[in-house]
Amino acid sequence: MHKIIYNSINKVRPIWRLVIFILITFSINIPLQIILQKLLGQGLLRGYISGSIYFLSVLISLYIQIKYLDKSSFKKYGLKLNNIWFKEFSFGFLIPIIQLSIFFIFLYLTGNLTISNYFTTSSSDYSFIEGFLSEFFGLIIGSSAEEIFFRAFLFYLVYEALRTLKKDPTKRALLILFLIAPLFGLAHINNTGATIVSTINLGLDAILMCLPFLITGRLGMSIGMHLSWNLFQGAVFGFAISGNIAKASILKVNIVDNLITGGSFGAEGSILLIVLDLIAIAFILLWKKHYNYKRFINPYIIENDGK
Repeated sequence: MHKIIYNSINKVRPIWRLVIFILITFSINIPLQIILQKLLGQGLLRGYISGSIYFLSVLISLYIQIKYLDKSSFKKYGLKLNNIWFKEFSFGFLIPIIQLSIFFIFLYLTGNLTISNYFTTSSSDYSFIEGFLSEFFGLIIGSSAEEIFFRAFLFYLVYEALRTLKKDPTKRALLILFLIAPLFGLAHINNTGATIVSTINLGLDAILMCLPFLITGRLGMSIGMHLSWNLFQGAVFGFAISGNIAKASILKVNIVDNLITGGSFGAEGSILLIVLDLIAIAFILLWKKHYNYKRFINPYIIENDGK
């Protein structure tokens, strides 16, 4: 029984740490969400509280892992907040603005997009400002939680699980980059308008957003890119966000439903996404060169091999 739960260095095996993470998150989040639904009706306030509960449940679950199972620190998972972290966040936030601006202009010039209105909401129950702020808050929660789980926590679990199979830490990290990526695409497969193209594209996006974490050992740029992509895609340019419509958007657009636009799924469903991702990779490589990162895998990540 001991060998089933613990590995050769007397540490709880990755599969059980994953199960524990999910169970703790759900055991905190679900009961509080049920109570919240009974106390408050549908509305923006409930959305703020609901998002906060969910994010706190993720952080508490991660803290328990770090304190009692992993015995490491938030730094290991790219969450040590300092000046360089926020610089990387800001740089990451800028990249999707450039990507989506190019995408928007191309669709507009080719007749695949027209602007039908400005400063709109998806419901008459709130104003544009109220909807925009609520959308922004929700995207902060969603992008941060997904990056913590997919890009850092899940990465280290698989990294440790494959230690005996792939002993070279650098090659193992690169292998995991491609093993985990499809999971991000599959996590959105039931969203409105999802296609094979969108699922593949989200897998490519997962690789793209993991690169800054591998290079820097921090999640700042990854979270910045994820947040900015969703914010500008939905709440600024008016596209769907992985099949979901933003509560409020600066632009309301009509698009032709085809593989160029991504249709009802949004830009992640477009065949042009590979071009946009190459633009992002170019910016990430410029950052790597500017700060003189010698390798694609930060030595700090390798230092955490099996720890």
